[in-house]
Amino acid sequence: MLGVFGYFASPLSKVGLVSVQGVRTVPDQQVINATKLSDDDLMLSVILHKKAIAQRVQDSLPEIKQASLTFTGLNHIVIKTSEYETIGYVYQKHTYHKILITGKVLKNGTQTPVDTYPVFSGFTAKELPQMISLLQQFPKAIQRDISEIDASRGDANPYQISMNMNDGYRVIADSRTIANKIKYYPAIVSQVKKKGVIDLEVGAFWRAYSSAEKSSND
Repeated sequence: MLGVFGYFASPLSKVGLVSVQGVRTVPDQQVINATKLSDDDLMLSVILHKKAIAQRVQDSLPEIKQASLTFTGLNHIVIKTSEYETIGYVYQKHTYHKILITGKVLKNGTQTPVDTYPVFSGFTAKELPQMISLLQQFPKAIQRDISEIDASRGDANPYQISMNMNDGYRVIADSRTIANKIKYYPAIVSQVKKKGVIDLEVGAFWRAYSSAEKSSND
């Protein structure tokens, strides 16, 4: 009995070290803050409520797909997590907002998006999930080569989109047919020597940049 009282009176009965595993884009401290744990909390209470605490993390951070708590030693808590994949950014109100593979757009924006993901612009709230779904149908290598996707709506076509590629080309296409036509992109690029526009809107062909297009693409 004295041993039990001695344990609860010791610092080992309360939360000590808290660490995070599995996150790639969410800071560890942000995950720890989402648990709302403090060093005054009893470890016994944390163990009894570990599922509720893990759920608190998932509810607070939409990037977190799953969270769970494990314990090592007497008062070391390990928060194990997995994240939803980031598929791109949307440019809204002068900031870039991360888009998750679920289609959710995060409220908190940034001035400097990660340049390995495409930036969507000009799409309505209804159109954006449709474009995300289309992008997921592209070959992975082409997905990685896209830097920007814009709802250009040119040539009196409300479905026209424009994609700037990391290799210096621009793709003009129709959102209703691009999922099937994008497969022609690598073959067309391999046959031309100059950067320019790959037009997949009607047919599939290359043309040189106009002076205006070249300056806007620099």
